Amino acid sequence: MKFIRPILLFIVIMHVSGCTTTRMSKYSIHKNKFICNEVTTDLGNIIVLPEAAWRSDQKEPIKREEMAIGEIKSVFKNFPCGKISLPGAIRHFSNWSDVPESEMLNKFSNEGIDTVIIIRMEELTPRLEITFSIPFLWSGSSEVDFRIRVISIKTGHTLNDMRIKRITGGPFNVRPAEWSRAEFNAALHSIIKKE
Repeated sequence: MKFIRPILLFIVIMHVSGCTTTRMSKYSIHKNKFICNEVTTDLGNIIVLPEAAWRSDQKEPIKREEMAIGEIKSVFKNFPCGKISLPGAIRHFSNWSDVPESEMLNKFSNEGIDTVIIIRMEELTPRLEITFSIPFLWSGSSEVDFRIRVISIKTGHTLNDMRIKRITGGPFNVRPAEWSRAEFNAALHSIIKKE
């Protein structure tokens, strides 16, 4: 009898903590759901420009930027519809949107770049929500929220403009900040090319 209560408690905890789900939202200005599609089969020489739009109370923004750069380099290493081979093809975080677009396109055109990809990070973080009630509950998640724009230097046209949000978590989850890297990696893979 004294073993039944701990066993039941263990079963309930395992059952509830196994309720991890992933939700992903993708908003696109264009009908293209992927960067590499029928229209953009070859983007030529590409440069990737990450920028941050963190909220004012963002914790450890430098750590978040380092995590994001690591995943950008990992995902874009084998980019299927263009070349990311020129030196400095993946830049450091900066305020790229502050530069007039025509000036930016002209600058990169002179460097032999055909396509600019701007990745604007808004969230790369764990979340923890606590309900002070009976029973005491909490829910944790890993979250990434970013906007990606693909611009042709030759024409000046925006080939793609998407906002992506991906969240994984659930009741009784506690997820460290490092797990947000996997969310960003999976979200990037999901928009590059249809599998």
